[in-house]
Amino acid sequence: MKEDSKSHSQLLQEIDDLRRKWLDAQQTLDAIRDGAVDALVVAGKSGERIFTLVNADHPYRLLLEEMSEGALTISADGLILFCNQRFAEMVKSPMSTIVGSGIYKWVDPENDKILEAFLKVGLPEKRRMELNLLNKDGEQVPIYLSVSKLSSGGEADIYCLVATDLTEEKQLQEMVSAKKTALAALQASTELEQSLEESIKSIAYAVESRDEYTAGHMKRVGQLAPAIARELGLSEDMIHGIELASTIHDVGKISIPVEILTKPGKLSNVEYMLIQTHAEAGYDIVKNIKFPWPIAQMIYQHHERMDGSGYPQGLKGDEILLGSRIIAVADVIEAMSTHRPYRFVLGIDAALDEIKQHRGTLYDAQAVDACIKLFKEKRFSFS
Repeated sequence: MKEDSKSHSQLLQEIDDLRRKWLDAQQTLDAIRDGAVDALVVAGKSGERIFTLVNADHPYRLLLEEMSEGALTISADGLILFCNQRFAEMVKSPMSTIVGSGIYKWVDPENDKILEAFLKVGLPEKRRMELNLLNKDGEQVPIYLSVSKLSSGGEADIYCLVATDLTEEKQLQEMVSAKKTALAALQASTELEQSLEESIKSIAYAVESRDEYTAGHMKRVGQLAPAIARELGLSEDMIHGIELASTIHDVGKISIPVEILTKPGKLSNVEYMLIQTHAEAGYDIVKNIKFPWPIAQMIYQHHERMDGSGYPQGLKGDEILLGSRIIAVADVIEAMSTHRPYRFVLGIDAALDEIKQHRGTLYDAQAVDACIKLFKEKRFSFS
């Protein structure tokens, strides 16, 4: 009975010792979380691990607290002993919930093995890597992590982790990458557009080469029309579209027999009706090509007139695209100022008188005024 009583007494003593140790550990952890003290884990005489408290004014701690990067001290098994305010901001959590937790709680599970390998004994003292943290909202925080061992020998392994937030850098990299991709796509698109335009212009050249009397007509209209558009204050993008359309406005003449195009005498009604089909034929040639401008429609409408007397649709006024109205003026000026098989050259003055006389009835008034101004002020001449 005496031995049983002694065993009971010893058991009570052990319970009291455990309770005191638990209270001490709890008070120590509370002190660490409150920021009153820092802590390192060291090996006890019998191999157990115990807390060694360091005053809050310790220079090492003050250094970590002032860092602009996130800083931690952890034990070899990943217990967080200290964190600074910057790390708490990175994971959007108060320091009190971070200290005493495991480091793997704040690391993307896909990076657990990477971090575990870096904390293994026997690896170089200083290690660096990129990985992702997880904040309290489950969002990834890309960081550049430096790991250094603080203690060795008889003491337990303690590591200092310095985390540099790469969020802004990654965002900048993504922006640069996206910009490069966009620029590459734009360059490819520009090159494709240029190639397409050159192909269309080559077709136009082939059309003009069939008729020695009108050779260069589309090219010269392609000089005057954008000059008129620029005089009207249109955007460079619109001017470019009008330039391309005017350069190929008669591409539909490829469907007209060359004998009719070069006929020196007056055309018969049937021949004239056949000539008129070139506007629709040109539209059909380019209508399925995806331009950023209404090229096909401008070609289709370049013989329409403001009073509805034009062809092929008999459109009036604003029903006609502005680009087509500009091309119509440039087309008349070029045609009248150069030689044709059915008449001698009439000259620029006669051409300007023509558009001036029919300003607002056949031809767009603003386009006429801009064209006359260009020639009167000698700011344009055909090359």
